[in-house]
Amino acid sequence: MKDFLSQRISCPFCGHHIHLDLDASMGDQDYIEDCTACCNPIHLNMHIDHAHNKLELHVDSDDEQVF
Repeated sequence: MKDFLSQRISCPFCGHHIHLDLDASMGDQDYIEDCTACCNPIHLNMHIDHAHNKLELHVDSDDEQVF
């Protein structure tokens, strides 16, 4: 798997398409990226599945609660 990937996502707030550069060399990551259109925080959770040689990216709004 490549260490650096480019991914296009949609903002969960405004629907604007954003291009992200993902760095898979650091392993699993959980971080916030601001939308370039509406400036709302987007929660990104990246998981690297080495067994299947793929990267999973979960995108949601930062205001969702987890119980």
